[in-house]
Amino acid sequence: MSRSAVYGYDQRCEIFGTKGLVSVNNVHENSAVLSNNAGVHRSRLKHSFPERFHDSFGAELDAFCDTLLLDRPWPITADDCLRAQRVADAAQRSCELGQVVNLE
Repeated sequence: MSRSAVYGYDQRCEIFGTKGLVSVNNVHENSAVLSNNAGVHRSRLKHSFPERFHDSFGAELDAFCDTLLLDRPWPITADDCLRAQRVADAAQRSCELGQVVNLE
């Protein structure tokens, strides 16, 4: 089995809540899609974590610098961090159990 078959590059995620949905989709090299009688064809997925999240890293660095250099408030609260950890823990538990895990 190849390494990509074991780890893959699929990083889609959907989180449903009482007030809506947040989703993250795979990032492709470009947004072109060809649909024909042979199927639906897209460019390859961006391979590495830095390729996929380059813009996110840049936004984080901008916020960090704005906080340090311009005395702007940090945009992430401690509660935001705890909530993100709860979601990650629930996702891990869901994977281990093979079933939906609800958050309270």
